[in-house]
Amino acid sequence: MTVKLTTAAACRVARIDRDRFNEHVAAGRFGCAPATIPGRTRLFDPDDMIALWLFRELMDDGMDAATAGATACEVAAVARRRPEAHAVSAYYDYFVPPGVHALPADEVPDPSDWDKVMLGGSDIRKVTTFNIRKTRELISHFTEEERSIVGELD
Repeated sequence: MTVKLTTAAACRVARIDRDRFNEHVAAGRFGCAPATIPGRTRLFDPDDMIALWLFRELMDDGMDAATAGATACEVAAVARRRPEAHAVSAYYDYFVPPGVHALPADEVPDPSDWDKVMLGGSDIRKVTTFNIRKTRELISHFTEEERSIVGELD
């Protein structure tokens, strides 16, 4: 059975302020939030949690919310499609703001080849690689911790 977390629980697990998260979603800075309808809470599955976790980490690292959201959503989409991938790389191009795309890390060319290859029709400006296996482990650990203390208001 796949555990799903409410928005409140998901934000506690990811260590992001729930009100700020909702503001980012409303402003379009985190476009991969699980869908919901008015009056109902969002439900986050483990792959949704990857995006939320990375979104907070990237902002903690100083990235602006729009770029952090685009990056987290791209990386999480690859992690969802390729659950066996241990690492996922976000690569940034020179032309399309925010210009972020993602691939399993083992599919990204070596930096010595960046002048000779294009990914998705674009030159590679920079690459950031995320340890998705460890991220999944951390999310699982903190989800289990959260589940052990969930109360009626969640």
